[in-house]
Amino acid sequence: MHSQARNPVSRSSTLVKTALHCSARGNYRLAETHLHEALKLAPNKKGLSPTSRPALWNELGMVCKYLGKFDKAEGYYRRAMQRAQHLPKTPSRDFFLANLYHNLGGVEHARRRFSRAETYARKGLRLRLGCAKPEGAAVAADRAALAAILDGLHKYKESEPLYRAALRTYRREYGADHSENTVILSNLGALCQATGRAKRAEFYYRVALRIQREKLNERHPDVAVTLNNLALLCRSLGKIDQARSLLKKALDILNFSIGPSHPNTIVVAKNYKRLGRTPRESRRMPISPPPTV
Repeated sequence: MHSQARNPVSRSSTLVKTALHCSARGNYRLAETHLHEALKLAPNKKGLSPTSRPALWNELGMVCKYLGKFDKAEGYYRRAMQRAQHLPKTPSRDFFLANLYHNLGGVEHARRRFSRAETYARKGLRLRLGCAKPEGAAVAADRAALAAILDGLHKYKESEPLYRAALRTYRREYGADHSENTVILSNLGALCQATGRAKRAEFYYRVALRIQREKLNERHPDVAVTLNNLALLCRSLGKIDQARSLLKKALDILNFSIGPSHPNTIVVAKNYKRLGRTPRESRRMPISPPPTV
């Protein structure tokens, strides 16, 4: 028992599992701490095990992206890519590289550099299709990520079928009420809102919110994203009091979970401040797609 506890690989594996659990619960700061500890124990050798340096750099990149540390996230992804590209070409290596392109696209999406994000997302999807099942969950995640980027470019006719195809796959793979579905549902709500389908948008937001509240904790940042978007829809429909209540809840969650300096918190705070103005002056918070794990 004691020898296992002193084993660096075993200790690193435990830290990674704990970090992933923290990240899933929206506790990204604690996840970052555990991943840094795991990285100190990671052997400097080739390979893509969950405790290898490239894998840990990728996980740290995802956590930093969630925390709004976009430059750090990009740095970790590029470090992982540089190491992985020197490994022998295998399906597992290409799958990992597809993850990195997906995640780089997510960082650029969060920065609102949509054209650059689209380039990464399409490259990741092409690479994924060469090493994974076309109707599998990983390809669905890539399609959903690309769709979110296309939304930023106002290419709604291309993005909507991608969302729907991804949602069908997720529901088949995970079930109708799995938390993995909720970002797609929320993004579909935002798309419908942007294209003038308010009732359909509200339906998607409320389904996403119900699942998030059941499957995630009440203070998860994803809950705040959906509350924000639903609030802006209510604002556009003239339901000011309801919008104010939803935005206040969203702001409380984000201040608690990721802090007041995070870009998403700043956007929600601005939306809350703008409630007394015309609907055009409010804007939808950009929702970054979830990285592939």
